[in-house]
Amino acid sequence: MKTSDWAQFFFPIALILIGYDKVNLEVQCRFGLDIPTGMVNEMSDRLYVGIDLGTYQSTISSSAGASHTIETIVGRPKDPVARNFLGRDVLFGNDALKNKLACNLYRPMAAGVAQDDEANLAAAKAFVSHLLETVDPEEYDEVFGVICSPSHVSFTDKSNLVATLRGQVNAIMVVTEPFATAYGIEEIAGSIVVDIGAGTTDIARIHGTFPSDEDQITIQEAGDWLDLALMELVVKKYTGAQVTKDMVRRWKEASSYVGKETKEVMVELSVEGKKQVVDIGDLIVEACESIIPLVGNAIKKIVATADPEYQPVLRNNIILSGGGSLIDGIAARMAEEISDIGDVNVWCVEDAINSVANGALKLAGEMPDDMYTAIN
Repeated sequence: MKTSDWAQFFFPIALILIGYDKVNLEVQCRFGLDIPTGMVNEMSDRLYVGIDLGTYQSTISSSAGASHTIETIVGRPKDPVARNFLGRDVLFGNDALKNKLACNLYRPMAAGVAQDDEANLAAAKAFVSHLLETVDPEEYDEVFGVICSPSHVSFTDKSNLVATLRGQVNAIMVVTEPFATAYGIEEIAGSIVVDIGAGTTDIARIHGTFPSDEDQITIQEAGDWLDLALMELVVKKYTGAQVTKDMVRRWKEASSYVGKETKEVMVELSVEGKKQVVDIGDLIVEACESIIPLVGNAIKKIVATADPEYQPVLRNNIILSGGGSLIDGIAARMAEEISDIGDVNVWCVEDAINSVANGALKLAGEMPDDMYTAIN
């Protein structure tokens, strides 16, 4: 058999066994083989991802059109019995919650950053790997990701964030959550974005470029803080009530609201082991109202420290995002709270859950390679 015949026979087998992108193109040239255009390049495409690693839930969007949201929780079996029962070494999201009595649970992204201890860092890395697997990165030769963080994080927090992604993607860019939201909805010309997440509330002025540290404020009063406030109110009103944070969060997500009118919100809880159905509508509005002045004061500070000629533009384009923006009536209530600074326009993003990840994805595909940091 001639050399060219031998190569023509075995080359397709090599393509199947090794992969189209792994075969040296010199072989094609040397033996004059005719490989259809696109066969070799199919695996060399770059996948872009936008990732919102949240305290409570995380969202990933990819340039291939996939998008997934998973609760940021990792479960590991407590003992060999639990391991045999679950049939896995690690569980994620709702799957971990459903089996929480058989697992040690980790929420590795408290306050939006990876926790600085071995167990949580390992959980964070496992979670990020699982999140990335949902968009099939193995089908691409390289993965570039824009990762979103709270507005103010320490060097250690950033280092931990990079560590969770090392080996998972080829290069990353870290941006703040408010900026990603503004970029995604094309509101970077002049706006204030208020991202009310679970771990933090991040407020930033956006004016056509990446915001500086002086353009941003982070406060700790956010969704988790509100959950604890509501839990305390429930326990105080209904003596002996057995309430967990997860129960309170579900009630809040289903029925949160602000305003002067009190709504009826009936929920089921246990009081010393006995089922009771009670109305917590007054407690929900009290808890939700308590965060309004705190966020309002932070918005006022962002406006007051801006260029005075630019302040009217910012006052008239205040955008609420994150899970907290889903509180019924919050835009009108926030506008009322800060009305003493002048005419204001406050509105909520349409897709509060996906706006950060979608903005990060848009940014990922439009930024030059020199904006990324290689982490392999």
